[in-house]
Amino acid sequence: MTFPADLFGARPEVYLRRASGRETFRWKAHGARPVIVKRMPGRGGRREHDVLAALRSRGLPVPRPIAWAQEGTRALFGGPVRSLVVMEDVEHGETLRDRLLAAGPAERERWSAELLELVVRFHELGWHHRDLYLQHFLLAPDLVLIDVGRARRDPLARRRWYVKDLAALRHSCPPAVGAREQLRFLARYLDRRGIRERAERSAWARAVAAKAVRMGRRLPRDERGPRV
Repeated sequence: MTFPADLFGARPEVYLRRASGRETFRWKAHGARPVIVKRMPGRGGRREHDVLAALRSRGLPVPRPIAWAQEGTRALFGGPVRSLVVMEDVEHGETLRDRLLAAGPAERERWSAELLELVVRFHELGWHHRDLYLQHFLLAPDLVLIDVGRARRDPLARRRWYVKDLAALRHSCPPAVGAREQLRFLARYLDRRGIRERAERSAWARAVAAKAVRMGRRLPRDERGPRV
């Protein structure tokens, strides 16, 4: 086998994440720069590769996709399908949530503004992430969005998907980010999306708050271990 299919047999010393058949690790071939490899059941490797490529083509800050591979088939006696995606290793010191844990009001305001720009642009292009937690924004040094394997583009631009993303941001806020700051972020988001009618804004606020509460009653996938 040749790259990247040979990475199905790679055995890293340390896994960045390993759960439910999904493995994420940093890999460095001899003389090459490190890359991030994600192995998973099913055909998700190509999907994540293609999502990364699509988002980068629109200028969104996500890791550069390098390659994908698949093995196995669901045909009779073919065995289960596995896939992987290889992407650039984004040099970073921490996630946005890490930074907000200790940031003061002025610094939180600055990151809030940058986050708003990224989220509004992402949604205006019709995309939703489905796991838009603050842990999935790397500081490199500007924000880089990761873990986009579940992201989709909805031609109907249905509100429920944007509500879910906004609720995930709210749910993942550290204690230092108070309710007033969270509401200010939502108000600015609605302003930027042209949602100005009072009843509609109230409906959005209620939907985001209710979804965030439901998220708080279960353990989000991203909190079962660090993801890249």
